[in-house]
Amino acid sequence: MKKGLLNQQKQKKEDKLVKQLRAGNKKAVLLWFKQYHQYLFSIAVKKLPSKEDAEEIVQETFVNCLKNLNQFRGKSLLKTWMTRILSHQMADFFRKQYAKKAIRVLPLSELLLDYQFANAHETSIRVKRVLGKMKSHKQELLKMKYVDKIKIKDMAIELNKSVKSIESDLFRARNEFRRLYLEID
Repeated sequence: MKKGLLNQQKQKKEDKLVKQLRAGNKKAVLLWFKQYHQYLFSIAVKKLPSKEDAEEIVQETFVNCLKNLNQFRGKSLLKTWMTRILSHQMADFFRKQYAKKAIRVLPLSELLLDYQFANAHETSIRVKRVLGKMKSHKQELLKMKYVDKIKIKDMAIELNKSVKSIESDLFRARNEFRRLYLEID
């Protein structure tokens, strides 16, 4: 019986904190940060390459939590919800690290710039052939990103998709481009 009462009190306290955060109460934000920072940091520091990366990801998590606080429905504990957001932030971090490494292996942006100017150079011919084998929406994404230098956020708006969806589509398009490029004789 005491455990149930204690959980109800914790839930009321958490509901009050969420309400204050939504109202923009600065003291509540500070309390919230102090209450959850060490917990989130301890998770991040175990999984990320450096303490600096962990701190940055935790900060981004807090910002994203604040931005998306209206989506928190209270069906789980606030701590659980925040941990889930942290895990998404860490996954994004590793996805970006992988993408950076992959781009270094094959200088895709330089190849696509060659494509834009379409000279008779062998590289641009290979790029044309590769792009010709790809679906038109993947071609367009790569051209928007590397030729037109459009930011992912702007691409999402223009294509009426979420940023995550554009990042995911670009990731797949780059991988397909790499695979096809390496297959051409």
